Amino acid sequence: MKRRYSSRGFGVIEAEKYQNERGEFTRLVQESSAVGEYEDSLSNPGGSYLWIGQDHHLNREEVEELVKILQYWKEHKRLPIPVELENS
Repeated sequence: MKRRYSSRGFGVIEAEKYQNERGEFTRLVQESSAVGEYEDSLSNPGGSYLWIGQDHHLNREEVEELVKILQYWKEHKRLPIPVELENS
């Protein structure tokens, strides 16, 4: 799975096998800018809601990897995107 930041600084997880008609990867999971009613929502942008999928079928190995990513997000309120990708 490919990990990156959106132009607005939110974490995005994409699967290389899913591409649109222009050959661009499509998202599996993306942090949302929506703010939830959580005590720490304002101090954790992207930590309240996630966008999930665009009509993907995941195999068992991909589900296992995605579960780990989602568990990390729940605990840290951010998707696990490498720091070196922050401004890319």
